[in-house]
Amino acid sequence: MSSATAYPHPTAGTWRDIPQATAPRPVNRTGRRRVFMSAVRFWTLAGLAVASLLAGYMALRTWRDNPSGLAGPSDAVPLREIVARTDGVLDLAWVKRTLAVEPGVGIMTLDLAELKARLLASGQVRTAVVTRRFPGVITVVMEERSPVLRVMTRSEDGGRTPLFVARDGAVFTGEGYDELIVAGLPWLEGVQLARDTSGRGFSRIDGLLAVSDLLGTARSTAPALAHSFHSVSLARYARDRLIIVSTAEVSEICFGAQAELGYFQQLARLDYILDELRSRLGPQQTVRSINLSLGGRQVPVAFEVPVPAPTSATSTRSGTVVASSGDHGGKTAPKQYSFFRPQSSPVPNSSRDN
Repeated sequence: MSSATAYPHPTAGTWRDIPQATAPRPVNRTGRRRVFMSAVRFWTLAGLAVASLLAGYMALRTWRDNPSGLAGPSDAVPLREIVARTDGVLDLAWVKRTLAVEPGVGIMTLDLAELKARLLASGQVRTAVVTRRFPGVITVVMEERSPVLRVMTRSEDGGRTPLFVARDGAVFTGEGYDELIVAGLPWLEGVQLARDTSGRGFSRIDGLLAVSDLLGTARSTAPALAHSFHSVSLARYARDRLIIVSTAEVSEICFGAQAELGYFQQLARLDYILDELRSRLGPQQTVRSINLSLGGRQVPVAFEVPVPAPTSATSTRSGTVVASSGDHGGKTAPKQYSFFRPQSSPVPNSSRDN
């Protein structure tokens, strides 16, 4: 037997195959301080995040449920200025007088909803937006109602007060309008004013949209004719949809709000008929009514002829005895009707003259 077979060569290994006993890494004072500071930073940031979320949630609830609770930090900021913008005639002096805000009051102590209610209480302001603008400014943006009619009211003590009526039927006192504009507004008749739920104002009047359309058409197409409108009555609007206008020449002019012809055609017929009547009427004749609401091709016109003063004498005419009994003294004779057939599509002369 050879020596190579009797004593085999051992397998080669590395130092990693040698088992070694290792001790834990020693932690010195500096390492312990570093670990502690890392933990402190982590919990500090976590606490700040939780506090921020909680503060935001509480502020949101306070702003939603009790906005005045946030006024504390800004109570010291006084109101310095009020800025107002409007599309009507009300000025800054009216806004300040209506808001009645004390000088130097804290801007966050003001109740914006209450200030808005004060502006709307007049009735002349249709919409209002009141906002804060820091530091120390209150901004007011208003949209006003425009008057289309005047109405006279009687108070409990017997006094008479003129008010204005807007297109939406709102009744208000009105302020700041030019005297010429006010004088050109017709009077509203045939309505019964009622107090609203607050007891301080009046309920809205129905039918003002139709009246506004009629007056607007008249002012744009026949301004001279529109200027002659003295009063507008809604006494027959609810039942017959009639708008009755009174002028110096005609006691009653009936316009149909739902007539076959629109307001432009009705105004054109009226202008044509008035031109014809001025050339035909005698000095003793007056026009009682013109009904433009029937449509068709003929317009009925009613006249009033004054009866002569009563006398005791009798007179004969064509063999017939005519005696004055005195029963009609101071009255007018029965209505006399006539029918006019205007042109097919007349154009108001008033629009051409202006």
